[in-house]
Amino acid sequence: MNAKESLLKCLSDRRRKETEDLIALFNLSEQSQLELIKNEVDLMLFREESLAGKLDVEKLLSLDKGARRNAFMKEMRCVMKDLEKGPIDYSAFPSFKPQKGKIEICFEESTLGFGRCPCPIDGEETRCCKLRTLDVITQCAFSCAYCSVQAFYDKNRIRVVSDLRKKLDALKLDDSIWHIGTGQASDSLFLGDDYSTLSDLAYFAEKHPGIVIELKSKACRSDIFKRKYPRNMIFTWSLNAETIIEKEERGTAALSKRLECAQMARDNGSLVGFHIHPMVYFKGWEEEYAHVVEEIEKRFSPSEILMISSGTLIFTKENLRFIREKMVRTRVPQMEKTLSAGKYTYPFEIKKEMFTHLFSTFDPGFIENIFTYLCLEDPRLWLPVLKRQYSCDKDFEMDMKKHYLMKINSV
Repeated sequence: MNAKESLLKCLSDRRRKETEDLIALFNLSEQSQLELIKNEVDLMLFREESLAGKLDVEKLLSLDKGARRNAFMKEMRCVMKDLEKGPIDYSAFPSFKPQKGKIEICFEESTLGFGRCPCPIDGEETRCCKLRTLDVITQCAFSCAYCSVQAFYDKNRIRVVSDLRKKLDALKLDDSIWHIGTGQASDSLFLGDDYSTLSDLAYFAEKHPGIVIELKSKACRSDIFKRKYPRNMIFTWSLNAETIIEKEERGTAALSKRLECAQMARDNGSLVGFHIHPMVYFKGWEEEYAHVVEEIEKRFSPSEILMISSGTLIFTKENLRFIREKMVRTRVPQMEKTLSAGKYTYPFEIKKEMFTHLFSTFDPGFIENIFTYLCLEDPRLWLPVLKRQYSCDKDFEMDMKKHYLMKINSV
């Protein structure tokens, strides 16, 4: 089944009939048909009226036969462009209702090795910290609408690396491997220590005090902190505006619960970090992200926080195709899109506005002793947003390493 047929099947019976009628009425080419069907699927996901209802079809049909097709395509593109303008309106978009589904958890008899951060390799289109990834668990039980993880793995099966401690012992470390993340292929804390994953990572961190192991999560598991962890094992949470958590980060813990879990980690003697990521440009974003900042400052002191990062939505063509084919009800692809470093993201000025607002909301005396950075973002954003910049990725990486190890060792 080709892409056009696959997407056409995603439409409701009414929308499919309307779309097929438009294709026939305006004698659309194969390429134009695919564009129309993609747009119609997007409108259905956004909970928007169909193109047949948005366009003045009778007026378009009154044009000369030779002009109809071009006029139709122009009007359709204008409709879609208008939807992308300005912040997304979530007021009429339904909140996520959890669906019961069977998740199978199994041990993976695979080799374990270090991967790389998804930034462009050795490029300067984005400023990259050169994080090394360690996929001890693959697939996530959460269903964040914008996430690409579920597109890569069997949706209903979470794989846990078997004999993890033995495989960690077999890993070869060199000077380039110092910052290791485990939250790129799954949520680092969703399974807690149910399969001894955290215990084995704690063993590895204790054995190698010169490395930093970062666990990133949107979960709240209070049982995790019944034991102590090495100081170089850092617990971080992805935070977002409450509207985005409610509407787009499906099945994840609420903002207050994530912060409560971070407080448990802090009370247990661990350093914590926060990724305010991905920021979404929606109606009310200024107030809601200011609330996130307020909650962080209210609950923590700067000495307890290792880092705070931010970034915006990023999509590949594969992400967008997965969202359409799996009929993920979402509004995030409605964003105004521009191509940057091979991926779709917000235009530069929107990013600058959001990041500047976020970091300027922090009290200067609070944020100055916390390492801040932008993740997967244009290097030109650093100076106006964070009041500093790096000439290359290596300088960024070395500065991060210096600040991380300084705070980890300041007991």
